[in-house]
Amino acid sequence: MFDLLISNCTVFGREGSDAIGINEGRIAFIGIDRDLRAKKRIDLSGKIVFPGFIDSHAHLLSTGLEDIRLNLYHTKSKEEVVERIAEYSKGKEKVIAYRWDESMWKPQSSYLTSSDINGIPVPVVAFRRDGHMAVANQKAMDVIGTTRKEGIFKEDDIELLEPLVKPNEAEIRDALNTAANRAISLGIVAVRDMVDISTYNEYKNIKTPLKIYKVLYSDSIFDKFGTSSQNDWGIKAFLDGSLGSRTAAHKGWDASNLKMDESKFENFAKQIWMHNLPLAVHAIGEVAVETAAKVFYRNAGRNRNSIEHFELVDDDVLDYITKTTIISSQPNFLEWAGKGGMYEDRVGGEWLYKNNPFRWMIDRGIHLAFGSDSMPIGPMYGIYYAVNSEYQRQKITLEEAVRCYSEGGSYLLGTEGYMGMLRVGYSADMAVFDEKLLKDLRGIKAAKPEITIINGKIYTN
Repeated sequence: MFDLLISNCTVFGREGSDAIGINEGRIAFIGIDRDLRAKKRIDLSGKIVFPGFIDSHAHLLSTGLEDIRLNLYHTKSKEEVVERIAEYSKGKEKVIAYRWDESMWKPQSSYLTSSDINGIPVPVVAFRRDGHMAVANQKAMDVIGTTRKEGIFKEDDIELLEPLVKPNEAEIRDALNTAANRAISLGIVAVRDMVDISTYNEYKNIKTPLKIYKVLYSDSIFDKFGTSSQNDWGIKAFLDGSLGSRTAAHKGWDASNLKMDESKFENFAKQIWMHNLPLAVHAIGEVAVETAAKVFYRNAGRNRNSIEHFELVDDDVLDYITKTTIISSQPNFLEWAGKGGMYEDRVGGEWLYKNNPFRWMIDRGIHLAFGSDSMPIGPMYGIYYAVNSEYQRQKITLEEAVRCYSEGGSYLLGTEGYMGMLRVGYSADMAVFDEKLLKDLRGIKAAKPEITIINGKIYTN
């Protein structure tokens, strides 16, 4: 007997109406009326069932903090940002804000600076959308006892702001619970989360059906990581910063943007691999991307390592990608890749068609896993850009994009034998969408599932 029988639906990526037993018989799908016994039946009235999404690169702490602090996403101008901060500051001892993005302001503007927010009477720290840059007003800099020109803190300097921005244990728990619930509401069933030691420890104090695989920042390594939990994935390292903050390792930019050359990175990687841990390396500019690809190529077979982001990709770099190097990319980054967008502004028109070459990677048989980088979290937001790109090197089909957000993520996690697909014996993880979703690919950006199922349990949105 099945625990759950789902009928009158379209199972994405499958043809026909044969019964499909999921999770060793707990759930079955039927496209036609058949005499199957079940404890519970659901008629989906023609809706579409996708495999549950796997976000291969997220930051659940910052995702949750955006909701319990101040979220500046969707602000349309610098003036609106300042107004939002000023209004939020009333009655507050400080303001910690997230996700402003000058590249999305109309008309486009310069970075937010301390002079824009010095008039606010409490300490203010506002993080740029990519998290690689923050702006502090003078009151905030007085608190930490350090100043920077125009209040701009980038990369490692952001750590100087910790006394003001670091959440306490209760805030971390609240943020993680908030983010986990939001992820589930978006059809996400599993996340590979980038965490520091404080976040890692607080995960022990929350309960969520979301499957969370933790990637620990390299400066937070502790002896038993990798053995203390089956969901310890590996170690996160950085080779560069971001395009938006102009800290990526891009030819012609500051050479110090490359945090480790090939030799140093290879030595670092071998130290991680000695502990039988895979490595996730952040590489955005083409110099960092080539550095990561060549080191992993020379050490092929060392676990399943990942290159995170992989944005600016020279043609010959794909030759260095082996079966044990997984590309973990964010299709939502194509939001900045159109004509007149941030990519063109930062690195020139020649990179418009060469960045994020998803089509080329899939055609080469490269393992590609999609995630959001929490910018914002949400599979359909990113899938929208991947299937609607105007450039052939980037544009992929809806089915391919869904597979990158499910099968691709499962392969990266090493769970491809029981997660990421709707098959007999696999975990009963799925997202149920309205059948209208497939009729207009330009309308899927804001699509949300009506039901998310994790391990056979139903969560209704």
